[in-house]
Amino acid sequence: MADLTHSQSREHDVRSMVAVVVSGVVLVALLVAAAGVVGAVVDLAGWAVGGR
Repeated sequence: MADLTHSQSREHDVRSMVAVVVSGVVLVALLVAAAGVVGAVVDLAGWAVGGR
């Protein structure tokens, strides 16, 4: 029975690490998307002020 508990603990640890990695990837994707939006807004503002 002790072996089963140890196995469940290890499975929980793996799931936790996967959750941390996935959340990190999602955070980086959101930061990249936000940078793209800011870049588009700056580009649009430059185009509007430039008048060309």
